[in-house]
Amino acid sequence: MHSISRYASLLSVVILFSSCSASVTDAAAPSMAMLGEWSYASPRAPRESPTLNTGLRVQIRIDSLDGMRFSGHVTLWFAGDVGVSPTAFGRLSGTVDASNGVTLVIPREPSNGRPLMVTGEVAGDMLTVRACHAGTEPGPFAAGSAFRRLPSEGPNQ
Repeated sequence: MHSISRYASLLSVVILFSSCSASVTDAAAPSMAMLGEWSYASPRAPRESPTLNTGLRVQIRIDSLDGMRFSGHVTLWFAGDVGVSPTAFGRLSGTVDASNGVTLVIPREPSNGRPLMVTGEVAGDMLTVRACHAGTEPGPFAAGSAFRRLPSEGPNQ
């Protein structure tokens, strides 16, 4: 009977250590930096007065993580005062490297052209765009502009 309790104690210790190591691995995934909803608003020169039909406003939601990879979808796309349905875009995907470099691909439906490729760097609640293109054409997100993470809408908010 004494040897059975020793094995039960050993089993408890093994379970405890294995559950601890799994949570540490999960929390360390680089893609965690991208989880949530991100908003982009095209930069405006300080001397410009507000006008209709200018600017770009985009929101994306990252809702799935796997190691260095993440995926999500477009939730809002406005160019000037014209909205584009989120269904005009496929499921977006991307990666985060060990240095917080981000590559983001926003596919468009086949009739709408090539996917948008965005490269940048994430730091806290800001994803700074380094480059954006659709094939050989420039993309809509200017180098040096940024996506900002929106506050989460949890039960405590």
